[in-house]
Amino acid sequence: MVHLVRKKNGIEPFKQFLESYLKYPAGIRHELLILYKGFTRSAERAPYEALLSGVRHSFLTVADFGFDLRAYFIAAERSTSEYLCFLNSFAVLMDKDWLLKLYRHIRKPDVGLVGATGSWGSLRSGQVRKLPLWKKILKPFVRPARRAYFDLYFDTFPNYHIRTNGFMISRNTMGRIRRGVILTKMQVYRLESGKNSITKQVEQMGLTAVVVGKDGLSYDKEEWASSGTFWRGDQSNLLISDNQTRNYDNGDADDRRMRQLFAWGSFDSRLADGSGER
Repeated sequence: MVHLVRKKNGIEPFKQFLESYLKYPAGIRHELLILYKGFTRSAERAPYEALLSGVRHSFLTVADFGFDLRAYFIAAERSTSEYLCFLNSFAVLMDKDWLLKLYRHIRKPDVGLVGATGSWGSLRSGQVRKLPLWKKILKPFVRPARRAYFDLYFDTFPNYHIRTNGFMISRNTMGRIRRGVILTKMQVYRLESGKNSITKQVEQMGLTAVVVGKDGLSYDKEEWASSGTFWRGDQSNLLISDNQTRNYDNGDADDRRMRQLFAWGSFDSRLADGSGER
């Protein structure tokens, strides 16, 4: 299990993750790898290592560029584990046996990617222009000069993709992903949700990508909107939270509605109140 710790984010997100890690047993034996990003001296890691006193772990340091996904690929290349679970800096575990729940599904012969959350959302301009309140959070993505770029690199809605805040994959499958250069945020978006995303590459291998909820069940991509895991209802089935799921929890009704529409479109009339969960 690989947890990314970015120096720029400060120690508080790590404290929240570690509190949840100690509270909720993983349910399966595993190795904890702390992926320190942007730490140049051992003294900078000392407060984090002090919190980890008594917790069996190893660590790897990487430079603070290339965003989360670049660091994950570096960790995968250096790992000898058959399966890898990646959690970003803002991940917080929400239930016991969280790793076992993911592992049970990634081991299935037809599954190549397991995530705690997924989305149908697309940055392609056609969807963005239809969203109410889009100016609030999506204005940078709808300027005319950028529309052609999004049309070139992103599929139209529904654009199925596993979110990379928390996911599990085999090392073999990870090694087959064509990632190119990962130096800008837009390159990260393309690898997460573009036409050549991790999810789509896994599907091209003849494997499926599923979301796993707190209930331990797996959900195929057509079921993600009703899985109760991301930007819908009260997200009561969420297994691993992050800053985006917490932003939704803390948002007002208009903000929630806008996020629901971006992630799920006009899935059905129940989106407004989150009813009709599986």
